[in-house]
Amino acid sequence: MNKRYLLGIDCGTYETKATLCDPDGRVLTIASAKYKLRVPQKDYAEHDPIEDWWKAFKDVVSQVLRESRVRADEIAGICVSTIMAAITPVDVQGNPLRNAILYGIDRRSQPQADKLNSLIGEHKMQEISGSICTVESFGPKILWIRENEPDIYEKTKCFTIAAGFINHKLTGRFCVDRYSAASAQPMIDVNTMTWSKELTQYVCREDQLPEILWTTDIIGEVTKEAARETGLHPGIPVLCGTTDGGSDAISVGIVEPGDCMINYGSTLFMSYLGQPSSKQALWSGEYVLPGIRCMTAGMATVGSLTRWIRDHFAKELLRDEEAGLIDAYTALFQEIESIPAGSDGLIVLPYFMGERMPIQDAHAKGVIFGLNLYHTRGHVLKASLEGIAYGLDQILDILRKKGHSIQQITAVGGGTKSRAWMQTMSDVCGVRHVVPQVTIGASYGDALLAGLGTGLIKQPSDIKSMINQRYTAEPNWKNHEIYTPLKQYFDQIYQRNKDIMHAL
Repeated sequence: MNKRYLLGIDCGTYETKATLCDPDGRVLTIASAKYKLRVPQKDYAEHDPIEDWWKAFKDVVSQVLRESRVRADEIAGICVSTIMAAITPVDVQGNPLRNAILYGIDRRSQPQADKLNSLIGEHKMQEISGSICTVESFGPKILWIRENEPDIYEKTKCFTIAAGFINHKLTGRFCVDRYSAASAQPMIDVNTMTWSKELTQYVCREDQLPEILWTTDIIGEVTKEAARETGLHPGIPVLCGTTDGGSDAISVGIVEPGDCMINYGSTLFMSYLGQPSSKQALWSGEYVLPGIRCMTAGMATVGSLTRWIRDHFAKELLRDEEAGLIDAYTALFQEIESIPAGSDGLIVLPYFMGERMPIQDAHAKGVIFGLNLYHTRGHVLKASLEGIAYGLDQILDILRKKGHSIQQITAVGGGTKSRAWMQTMSDVCGVRHVVPQVTIGASYGDALLAGLGTGLIKQPSDIKSMINQRYTAEPNWKNHEIYTPLKQYFDQIYQRNKDIMHAL
């Protein structure tokens, strides 16, 4: 039996995607299945683990096997990545007890984050757990369940994340990878990458948390029951898997210290491989590859902001798209081509769903500052891209001040479809953006990780050699000079108005 194919599956916010490839990185087929974000009330964001993740998982597996004509018994390994953290309480059989509470777009647990930071103390939290609690962290979401749904808390065998839920469905084992667990504040001790007995007690019992493993560890095999449900072959090795950000980075060859990747999707996620400095203001921890440390950061509203502009201020373009006349995004982005750097004095704070890094302010609000009758829809879009870039440059400044010099960013995600967007990011930040030829994303990285875990791909450097460039956006230094004072105004607008934002 020739087991020579690698299957990667990524469960995202709006869809699940699967990629089947060979050990040389050649893609055989890609499949996807969509679902909707569930928003039962303001500040809530959920998925149904069965109806969304598991149903979509089975759908994409069926598509891949049908379209590739690869037999299930030819698959050598499976790796799954997912959004993080999507906290899912399950019973002893692994059945979900409620919908999953998603990452930072679900902000219900802000009071629990504030409570944990106050009870434990921010200094102790950073010393043990690497960071203070935010609505991105595991702990506040679990504590919200404990305080608001005590019956569910008492029935919970394990608080899984999305990847852990699917892996349990496949193998019967509860686990989380070290890369994802770095966001499990306050329970994680980042110095030992074990659950902290001292801090876990503030949230839940230690026996309610999954086993911590490496991303590429094989956690088990597809069970006969899972095989019957999915169409997979029983006995296929399953890796621990990881968060989509880690798989995204692997998909474009981010495997060595100094490498940096940014995913311009609905949100922004950055991975930089390097040893964190003391009191680093970014998230830090183990990378998905053993022996490598990384620093990560995220911004809350990126592609979702351009979608908001399109959906609410370019409805005629959407109608033309529905009629088959144009692509709405392409037409909209053409409007920024004549807009100069600085958008004729317009500045946008992209805090339309609060902000993660660098301000870590869930109560921050979006601002369109400096409007006059001369400005157009194109100005608002251009200024929004510049605002995203100002926020990213603040994150890069944190690294620069700690001695980390980033000369090149590998860019992935939907934002890379627009060269104008990538050029704006490059001009503001003064850093070259390289867009790879293959930007499938996390599901492709999962497949490559499956190759490493099963030994079909010998070493991480082999992945780097598979990556080819599609285009490069070099900084326009004249524009960079224009942006330098505007970055200061961007920060001042937030600093002078954050009290009003919080009051609102």
